[in-house]
Amino acid sequence: MNIIQEKMKTLIGRCRTLGKSRWWQWVETIFVPILLILFIRNQPVFGWYQVPSGSAEPNLLVGDRIWGNRLAYRYSAIKRGDLVIFDDPYFVYEQAGTFKYYWQRYVGLPMPMLGLGSGADNWVKRVIAVPGDTIEGRIENGKTAVFLNGKKLVELYVNRMPLIYAEKKYGIIPSDQLGYIAVPDFLCYKSRFNKYTFNPACPLDQQPYYQLKSEEIIKSPLTGGPILEYAYSPILRDEYGSTVDEFGPFMLPPGKYWVMGDNRKNSGDSRMWLFLDEKNIHGRAALIMYSLDSQEAFWFIDLIKHPLDFWLKIIRWSRCGKLLPDVEVK
Repeated sequence: MNIIQEKMKTLIGRCRTLGKSRWWQWVETIFVPILLILFIRNQPVFGWYQVPSGSAEPNLLVGDRIWGNRLAYRYSAIKRGDLVIFDDPYFVYEQAGTFKYYWQRYVGLPMPMLGLGSGADNWVKRVIAVPGDTIEGRIENGKTAVFLNGKKLVELYVNRMPLIYAEKKYGIIPSDQLGYIAVPDFLCYKSRFNKYTFNPACPLDQQPYYQLKSEEIIKSPLTGGPILEYAYSPILRDEYGSTVDEFGPFMLPPGKYWVMGDNRKNSGDSRMWLFLDEKNIHGRAALIMYSLDSQEAFWFIDLIKHPLDFWLKIIRWSRCGKLLPDVEVK
């Protein structure tokens, strides 16, 4: 009888150990990465951000991973010329107070199989005017101009290169559904149409900013050539000739900022949605940690798809560790 009891105790102990081991494996597999992401996303010192669009070209490129200084405005004021990081102003969160809301706000990872959506994208724009400033946009001799407190700005940081229309592929799974499981958008194999900074003096395969292939270039149905947009030409709002580049004059109220992308021909900014509220600003872009010439949301997708080119072509080695210089707007 004693022998049977001892064997039962041993068996129960092993089951408990096995159960604890499996339980801990689930914690390590699921919850530990989420906690790590929560820490990186919400800790108060720095933030790690990915540049999703070309609105700040050529100073910031699609695929740059930037270090955001979240302490920058704790002890000093936001200045004209700062590259500020903030939430997508068009993003609509789930109903406040719900689990889905908190997931979007503080985790932000899309998990469609659980019905959990992604959080707001992080945007980067340059501060052109601060509270108390008067800002105005005009068209002079067919070109855009910005006036700050009645004085025309000479904006050396604005992109002067033309933009070229291109279609690039991203993702790895050629379906948005695997059986009953929804595939996250960043894994779906899709096309993205965009405008990229283009140097006409360089061949497509030797462009200084993005790798471009002839089959990616969108051709004009009228000329058969590439579609280009040129700097300082107005962005039309409607078919009647109205343009977003004519605005104001506006005097900025307390706590409000006027921000614009350095790549004015490819930027949704204060010209469209007016003032940026100070409470939505996370910090200041300070450093490019590393940079990938890629549309992918995560670097490992490129490594899987292009294991050799990832190291030789996709990583922009010259941009890794690059400090973002201070710019004065006055």
